[in-house]
Amino acid sequence: MNRETEILFAALRALLHGEEPEKKDLPRAAGIAKKHSLLNMIAPALLQCDLSDASRARVMAFYAEYLSQQESLKSAAEELFAELEKRQIPYMPLKGYYMKDLYPDPLMRSSCDLDVLFPPERTKEVREMMRALGYDLFISNDHHMCHTRENVTVEMHYLLSETPLPDYYDGVFSRLKHVGGQLYNFTDEDFYIFLLVHIWHHFKAGGTGIRSVMDIYVFLTAKPTLDFEYLAGELEKLGLTKFEKKLRDLAFFWFGGEGTAEENLADFILKSGVYGTTQHAAAAGTAKMGKTKYFFSRVFPKVKDMKKAYPVLEKCILLLPFCYLARILTALFKRPQRLKSNAGALIGADAEKVQTMKNLFDDLGI
Repeated sequence: MNRETEILFAALRALLHGEEPEKKDLPRAAGIAKKHSLLNMIAPALLQCDLSDASRARVMAFYAEYLSQQESLKSAAEELFAELEKRQIPYMPLKGYYMKDLYPDPLMRSSCDLDVLFPPERTKEVREMMRALGYDLFISNDHHMCHTRENVTVEMHYLLSETPLPDYYDGVFSRLKHVGGQLYNFTDEDFYIFLLVHIWHHFKAGGTGIRSVMDIYVFLTAKPTLDFEYLAGELEKLGLTKFEKKLRDLAFFWFGGEGTAEENLADFILKSGVYGTTQHAAAAGTAKMGKTKYFFSRVFPKVKDMKKAYPVLEKCILLLPFCYLARILTALFKRPQRLKSNAGALIGADAEKVQTMKNLFDDLGI
């Protein structure tokens, strides 16, 4: 861990425990904080530091935009939930929406979008509802529809598919707590399991960052009376027992100053950034299926995924080759930098990197 990372962790620990962070060297941590979507957490303290006029202006502009976006998300959530109630569509907010309130200050926990689960049989109604609310459908896949409106992104999930057991969340609404009206929630135990499953999903896809580990610490600190016997059974069922323990150990080492942590795991997370890297994704994909198979899986996604991206395929599957061609041309001419990055990562996924990734996954039991 380099000096900048040490400074960031000292600041994060102080803030989580209601203390003022040390200001002297804090500006040195701004870069890694931004990489892990934590700049919002230290921005108020940064503005109390001795900054150049240019640096102060950048931090102020970032934080003003962040506050505006969070307020827009809050207003969008209220509007959306009211509309779901009006249309009598059951729903459950996911992930960051509830995590924010467990932090000492909700603004400490950044959230770039709003995730909401609804019953899959109401998909057509929800699609129409989002259009009526002024949202554009940005993309849809096998488990959610992503909608945008100005500076707000809303992901409407009809399935929770990101799990080691494909059918684990089938019929999930029957397992939820009915809060009132159309609103449902996970139990605290099931919320924690979903938190871990979501981290696992990002971890396998290319990595996850400091914020995910901090969520584990904040949640377990806020919920000390969980039913750990139930959790043990579910984690065993999902094959996440070792994964959970090692992440929990790391969380309490980083933010509670307790115990020890595995250096390889910590290093992987620190290098990943908030949603992982293309290099980690390529190494993970190659470790799982080999370089050739991984390459073709990226160029030619599964038919079910193509149907979500190109709805016309639901009516005429014969158009599939043309949709693959359209996807390739879009990548070549509209996203050349992303294509170049992914190609470079795949080329760079040498035997040593792939073996390192395999060893890490084996150690975590995933």
